[in-house]
Amino acid sequence: MTLWRAARVAISFLTILPLKAPDDVNSRDLTRSAAFFPLVGWLLGGLLLLAAQGLIALFGSGLTTALLLVALLAWLTRGLHLDGLADLLDGLGGGNDPARRLAIMKDSGIGAFGVIGLILLLGLKASALADLLPELFADHKVLLILPLVAGRWAMVLLAWRSRYPREQGTGHAFVGQVSIREVLLGALFVVPFCLLGPAAIVALLASLLPAVYLYFKATRALGGVTGDVLGASCELGEVLGWLALLAW
Repeated sequence: MTLWRAARVAISFLTILPLKAPDDVNSRDLTRSAAFFPLVGWLLGGLLLLAAQGLIALFGSGLTTALLLVALLAWLTRGLHLDGLADLLDGLGGGNDPARRLAIMKDSGIGAFGVIGLILLLGLKASALADLLPELFADHKVLLILPLVAGRWAMVLLAWRSRYPREQGTGHAFVGQVSIREVLLGALFVVPFCLLGPAAIVALLASLLPAVYLYFKATRALGGVTGDVLGASCELGEVLGWLALLAW
């Protein structure tokens, strides 16, 4: 039941799906839920795959379908990770030292760096999907899901060996608190993709690259990894995974 509790917390925390978390959730529950972040990727990917089939029947596999899929994904996740990416870009672009950058990231407003970053990211996602959908639906539909799963496992890896630069915050329950147990449990949801051949492995590695980069970048620029950094690694991992599949 502990695993089911952790899965419920992960799904309710990362999505709008109607699975209510227990009323007595604590920080330890949040930490344990990280193991099921990749499971959330599977759920979101499954919904995206179903939606893609319906939209392709209506509009074909072009840009209209791709934009609607990107919008659906943003809605299902409440834009949680998109907000993290925007905050991180504003902080890195507008601050000259870690304290100032963290203060900018904490501000609920969005600046020019965040706006530009979101436009570019969402545009790249839609463009990549528009080109990918005909190929994926002809061969390996499940590869559409891969970046969603890998990007969320990347968050677990990034939280595992990082330190949190603030005294408190949402990311405090994950960063530096996640153990190898959560990393390995999360990996179980990723391993099946490795059986799909070299294209899947390349896309998986591409989805993990932003987490590696942001570990070093955030440590230098912010003094550690925040929840915004985790969200940014997920969003960048998704788009790089799809771009890697497209390039392959």
